[in-house]
Amino acid sequence: MAVQRDKVIASAEKLVAKGKIEAAIKEYERLLDDNPNDVNTLNRIGDLWVRINRNEEACRVFGRIADHYGKDGFFLKAIAIYKKINKLDPSRLDVYAKLADLYAKQGLAMEAKGQYQVLADYYLKHGDPANALGAYRKIAELDPNSINVHVKLADLYSQNNQVAEALKEYD
Repeated sequence: MAVQRDKVIASAEKLVAKGKIEAAIKEYERLLDDNPNDVNTLNRIGDLWVRINRNEEACRVFGRIADHYGKDGFFLKAIAIYKKINKLDPSRLDVYAKLADLYAKQGLAMEAKGQYQVLADYYLKHGDPANALGAYRKIAELDPNSINVHVKLADLYSQNNQVAEALKEYD
């Protein structure tokens, strides 16, 4: 049976006005049963989770929205949502990677490089040179003329016992 959208929204808004946020979220989730890809409802639910400081749940909901936008080719909208997630939880490495990829698809090389650099720095700081190497490879693809990037890439290849690749980068 189809949900009467207007009645559900009115009910949810009354609950929000009374400060019953979790009950309002349950009402909004009824709308998702009818249309799981309703981005506006998902966004409202995410915002309500943020309002009651349940950022993990909010990030999960916002992630669904960003994935939906990304799959449909709305890269700028996906970027905006991932930035929202990043603001709520800056420790999520997957968000930096997704942002970098989306920025690259949009031709925003500087922004993409910044996101990949955050990943590379994290991996280097936490003793994971193999993943840092992957991030620097992507940076080098975006900025093939940067000598500093190629030197860093060569150093990482050398640390990973990939001598031929290191020599190629130094060359």
